[in-house]
Amino acid sequence: MRTATKMFAFSAFFSLGVGTIYWLLSHERAGAVLLLFMFLAPLFIACYLLLRARRLRLPEDDAEGRPGEGAGVDIGRFHAASLWPFVTALGASLAVLGAVYGRWLALAGGTVMAAAVVGLMRESRG
Repeated sequence: MRTATKMFAFSAFFSLGVGTIYWLLSHERAGAVLLLFMFLAPLFIACYLLLRARRLRLPEDDAEGRPGEGAGVDIGRFHAASLWPFVTALGASLAVLGAVYGRWLALAGGTVMAAAVVGLMRESRG
């Protein structure tokens, strides 16, 4: 998890550098704000992983670890066939089309997407 934390932190600070240079050279607000969010998104993930890594010791964090040490560890259940990812994508598509055709379509898409996420969570719990 340390490697993933470092990767997301590097991505965040690289984005901050790009955003700063962009703003200094262009003085354009919209692009600078979008690049600021490009900094905040991986920083949020890096902070979460950093907090999570304190409580969790993973085999991939051991520099002298062997591939066989992580064998047999339960990583969860994965359903082979599920309709919920398709329904989630359908809801997201409707929500995006709502930006073009009207709020009613965005509301319908958000409702379909929320229902699909709930269905996916219920299915994953067994």
